[in-house]
Amino acid sequence: MDNWIPNAELARGITHSDTRGMAHATGTGWSLRRLRERVLRAGARLILSGRRMTLALSGAAAPFWALLWPRITTLHWAGP
Repeated sequence: MDNWIPNAELARGITHSDTRGMAHATGTGWSLRRLRERVLRAGARLILSGRRMTLALSGAAAPFWALLWPRITTLHWAGP
């Protein structure tokens, strides 16, 4: 288990990456508190229909997720 990372350390690394990504995308500084309040605690509905799941975000958070999501999808995740 040489590649084991504690969950708290992994979460901190991901949120740090997200705050830097938002700062880069918006051109303004982003703190962890601002990321939590505006992006992570956003109101949303999960809609289930057949085999499809859709996450409907609140109008206030949608622009932030539109900036952040492409950066998240480019990350390379380690296999099991």
